[in-house]
Amino acid sequence: MKKLREYIGCIHAHSIFSDGSGTYPEIIRDARSAGLDYLMMSDHMSLKGREEGFAGWHGDLFVSIGYEMNDAADRHHYLIFGLDKTLSPELSHEQYIQIVKEKRALGIAAHPFEERKSRAALPGFPAITWSNLDYPEIETIELWNMMSHWLELTTLKNVLWNVVHPRSFSTFPSKKLVDWWDDANLERKVTAIGSIDVHATKFKILGLVPKAIFDYKIMFKSIRTHLLTCEKWTQSDSIEKTEASIRESISSGNCFLSNYRRGDARGFRMWAENGIKMVGMGETGYWKSATIRAILPQKAVCRLIRNGQVILEQKTDNLEVLVGEGTYRMEAEKDHRGWIYSNHIRIKENG
Repeated sequence: MKKLREYIGCIHAHSIFSDGSGTYPEIIRDARSAGLDYLMMSDHMSLKGREEGFAGWHGDLFVSIGYEMNDAADRHHYLIFGLDKTLSPELSHEQYIQIVKEKRALGIAAHPFEERKSRAALPGFPAITWSNLDYPEIETIELWNMMSHWLELTTLKNVLWNVVHPRSFSTFPSKKLVDWWDDANLERKVTAIGSIDVHATKFKILGLVPKAIFDYKIMFKSIRTHLLTCEKWTQSDSIEKTEASIRESISSGNCFLSNYRRGDARGFRMWAENGIKMVGMGETGYWKSATIRAILPQKAVCRLIRNGQVILEQKTDNLEVLVGEGTYRMEAEKDHRGWIYSNHIRIKENG
């Protein structure tokens, strides 16, 4: 297996420059304390953090700054990284996803199938969703958005528990979205990341005790995205070079997401091999058959999925399966909760 460097970070965070409660120095402090290698900030329609010089290295943490876009109806939220200026707020979502593609920036569909499953859902937090994801320009999605997941499962009855125990409820990403993702990858490549969507919104419990709904230091220990690359990030490199490496790892699909609440997933690897040839997540092996292999840092219930269907399930920390043509990914479960989700590997005989 080729030697890959692994960088662990969190994607989708808001500061006081939009609707977050934290300053950049405060957020950076908490990200470093959580042991992150990188952090991707995305204030709503604002690159002020970048303009004020916060992009780049802060000790051993690299901060990349993009922004979150939406249409006039406050729907179709899209994380955009790699543009120097914000686009016009008058654009439709069809227009801005096309522009991001043309400019070769990174666009990520945010909380695409967000739902409110109960009439007892928290008031004042309506679902912000996408009417349709079937655009060829959409090449990356948030498969698991922590804040969105929290809002989907939080009601007037359990809100106090969920505020005090903010990571205990986390279960699995939306089945509807996972099914769409598997189906989409039968036709085209769509990569997935995990995100936190942290705002650290503050309110008072019973009108007395101030509390943030998911403060930064807690959210940085929830959903993480692990980037795999042959490149070594160094502080002597330009900000643009490191940001380009981050975007390439994500857009290529050479990454996976994990739920840190279930355990540190550092060291997970999945690849396919045929003789001495190997391909990793996000890549294609042009073979009639191959061996799918995966290693995990701890034993977990592993499922190998081919074309959206589970073909193998076993508790292990080392998977080795002979397979034919198809589109494959792996997911791992611990304590009856989702832990690791890989991106897809394709095996096809003809190029």
